[in-house]
This record gives sequence, structure tokens and C-alpha cells, in this order.
Amino acid sequence: MPGSVHPLAAEATFRVLYLGDDLKFITAFREAVSEHDYRLVACSDQGSALLFLKSDIHYDLMLIDYDWRGNEALKLARLSRSQRHRKHTPIVFLSSANLDDQTKALAKRAGVVECVLKIADLSELVSRLIVV
Repeated sequence: MPGSVHPLAAEATFRVLYLGDDLKFITAFREAVSEHDYRLVACSDQGSALLFLKSDIHYDLMLIDYDWRGNEALKLARLSRSQRHRKHTPIVFLSSANLDDQTKALAKRAGVVECVLKIADLSELVSRLIVV
């Protein structure tokens, strides 16, 4: 369901914002993080993503799917960093392929803390993200 936004649950202890449209990944990742008392909020269209980035809603981690928008992911990371209340929110790029060194350097300058491969073993990915 493109364009859907999933509301936050008040009891969630760790909130993750995912910007991307990979519905299979969203479903699997939501299930994987729910075991860790995380709440995943997914924005699969640009308009919703901009609203969530500019909102005052707190997120503990932001995941941006680089496959979703390519260089737009860099703009979303920069926009997030331009928001005073998001300056310290960890931002991670997810990609189905390794990003080249130039893209990684641009991501780092945009405030991205790590570029991570979307992998089949989501428990491994969740373990890596827990320490970000």
C-alpha cells in the first residue's frame, strides 16, 4: 500500500522512521524489530516523508532506503539534519547493493552515520542497527 503511514504506539520504547517503498522489506523489518520493542514507522511517499521529517515527532533512528530515491536520499538526510530537533538522530542508508565510495562520502557529509546493506537475515541487520 504505497503512501501509507503507520501510526506510532505510545508504548514503544524505541522509534524507527523508515523512508522507502520496499513493502516486502517494511513488513519483514517491522516484524523483526517488534521483537525488540521497537516501533517502525514507514513513509513510502515523498510527501509523507517530508511531513514526518519536519514534524516534532521524536525518532531514535532514521532509515533511508537509498534504492528508493537515489540522490533524493541525500536531500532527505540533509533536510533532517537541518531540523534542530533531528541534528543528533542517527541516520542510516539502506541499499540492496554496496554504495560507491563517492556516495558514501556524500552521505557522511549529509550526516549519515552508516550505509548498510539490506540483507536476507534481518536479525543480523537489526543487531547491527541496535548498536548504531
